[in-house]
Amino acid sequence: MKTAFILGLTADIGRELAVRFIRDGWSVVGTHRPTTTPTGLPAGCLVIPCDLASAESVRDLPRHCQKLGLEWDLLVVVAGTEEPIGNFWSCDADEWEIGIRVNALSPLRVVRALYPMRKSGAEPAVAFFSGSGTNNAAPAYSAYCASKIFLIKMCELLDAESTDTNFFIVGPGIVRTKIHEQTLRAPERSGPNLKKVIDFLESDNPGTSHDDIHDCIIWCMQAGKAATGGRNLSLIHDAWREGGSDLIELLKNNPNNYKLRRFANERKLSPYPR
Repeated sequence: MKTAFILGLTADIGRELAVRFIRDGWSVVGTHRPTTTPTGLPAGCLVIPCDLASAESVRDLPRHCQKLGLEWDLLVVVAGTEEPIGNFWSCDADEWEIGIRVNALSPLRVVRALYPMRKSGAEPAVAFFSGSGTNNAAPAYSAYCASKIFLIKMCELLDAESTDTNFFIVGPGIVRTKIHEQTLRAPERSGPNLKKVIDFLESDNPGTSHDDIHDCIIWCMQAGKAATGGRNLSLIHDAWREGGSDLIELLKNNPNNYKLRRFANERKLSPYPR
């Protein structure tokens, strides 16, 4: 039986992934915020309290996992926050640092601690999620966007430093989850994104489906480290569906594709020799 560990099991995406993994015969272990009561999870999930904003709580998580005898095939980092929302200059500095910790530093600490618990044999995988604002500026969401860029580069680094584990990051597009409530609670600080969120929530657009999110992660695992390792995949725009054989070939033959690179770096306009 395969095992998925979901950091942020009780988040909307985490819960929906758990439903699909359990349906497919996986076992699921994951985390919830200690201040909330886990609800709506499929039968069989094991839930561990963990507050990513608390260094003590994050340090304590591996002990709980060891007691369970955790051996995972897939580790998915779902937990995250868009807060603090607002101009960088007006955000509280401590809250801004907490945003970076929750979105990037604490998840990476968890991955580091649980890495020795990966299952031997078949190639294990670690899946992160990227987000909006990684290809252009998203004013008022600097902690969130900077964290996602951090994770994109860390995927490449971790994949290069690991011989047997596939690290990848998926951009899911816009999904109907509770995270949008953070923008609605900050109408004066969220800038132009407020209208985008309201328009989306009031529209008939279903957003990215949880089936697609699940299927894309499974595809990344099955395509393997040689194709998806260290990559930033777009669920919406990349041709992974129906087997994605052309995409697999493209990625295997182009080690720089879908990684963090400076645009047009190949242009030789400098007067100085290289």
